[in-house]
Amino acid sequence: MRLSPEEYRLVLAFFEKAVEAEPNRWSYWCDIGFCLGKLGQWREAAAALERIAEQVEVSAKVLSMLGHAYLRLERYPEAEAVLARAHALAPDNLNVLYKIALVRFHRGEFALALPPLEQVIRHRPRHAKAHYNLGLIYHRLGEGESVTRQLAIIRELDQALADRLAEAIRDGE
Repeated sequence: MRLSPEEYRLVLAFFEKAVEAEPNRWSYWCDIGFCLGKLGQWREAAAALERIAEQVEVSAKVLSMLGHAYLRLERYPEAEAVLARAHALAPDNLNVLYKIALVRFHRGEFALALPPLEQVIRHRPRHAKAHYNLGLIYHRLGEGESVTRQLAIIRELDQALADRLAEAIRDGE
């Protein structure tokens, strides 16, 4: 279920009020971080999630959210470290693997981004964004036949994403 920005602000206000009453309840900080991320307030989301990232009961989901916030803030070393912790807690979590691939991609480590993306696609063959990023990586690695194959797959899954990939290739990104 997707909420509007206004609805996320209302939910955020609720959890900010709740955390005043119970400041050590990690689940409230998780919800605050989630809402802030949905509002694009990545610094604030990271700060909320950092408050709980070292707690024993913290989940791979919380670490994945913090890793995503760091990724959006282009804090790649921190993102990689947090996502490695999440991966250790939940090695089969495809969301974590996808984010690990994104960090590696943004760091220019294209060959290292391939294995987690391929694993995501093996388990979720219709993951359009994974195919899109795989296509970008193959383009950067000069593997034209693989790019063409990814474009064909993406066209079946999400035409807008296929158009974005074709445009990125045309523009030499």
